[in-house]
Amino acid sequence: MSYDPMESFEVRKIISIDVFGIDLSITNSSVFMMLVVGMVCGALWLGTSKSDIVPTKFQVIIEKLFFFSGEITKSNFGNNSVLIFPYVTALFLFIMIGNVVGLFPFAFSFTSQLIVTIGMASAVFFASIAIGIRTQGIRYFRHFCPAGVPSYLVPFFLVIESMSFLFRPISLGVRLFANMVAGHIMIKVISGFAVSLSGMKCWAWMAILPISVNVLLNVFKLAVCVLQAYVFVMLSCMYLSESMEVSA
Repeated sequence: MSYDPMESFEVRKIISIDVFGIDLSITNSSVFMMLVVGMVCGALWLGTSKSDIVPTKFQVIIEKLFFFSGEITKSNFGNNSVLIFPYVTALFLFIMIGNVVGLFPFAFSFTSQLIVTIGMASAVFFASIAIGIRTQGIRYFRHFCPAGVPSYLVPFFLVIESMSFLFRPISLGVRLFANMVAGHIMIKVISGFAVSLSGMKCWAWMAILPISVNVLLNVFKLAVCVLQAYVFVMLSCMYLSESMEVSA
């Protein structure tokens, strides 16, 4: 039996839909994204539907997530944090739950798809531009050339800052994509190694070693899933905060 580490990242059509030549097919990736959206909505509804004086354990978890997202937004947006708090909370939960769901057997990790991570990063990128132009007008573009730069260095700074600015969605999306793919491939390879050893009579007992390593890797990957969601949201907040006048 052969094990292809990349097989679990293959996008498969479940229902083919073609509208005037545009492929709108439902895939395993879109199904799991819709599933995670439903889980996020369900978690938020269950965590806020009851107003008992003593909250349930699940409500406490949701409250902790709210406070966590609130601290992220407040540290970046100050008094304007209330404007961006719902988006940051939804984005964090969507990425974190999507990462965790991808760890389960037979589940599809859509955060391991570059088109998905780049898409989310691009949404943040274009939102930052739109918010910046709306709140700051032409002053938004001042950060491409810091004040006090000699005139002969202005073209150099414009090129460097423009490249850095345009690479933001790429670096943000690739970071999440690369970490998720690397972890899944490592777990898949070690699992295949364990299966191969178990098929060899004289070395079958050695399969316990890669299995133990895989258990530890899954625990580590769980922590990485939460950490990468936090990093993505934190960097997104940093980019968006530059577009808002959080201080005079």
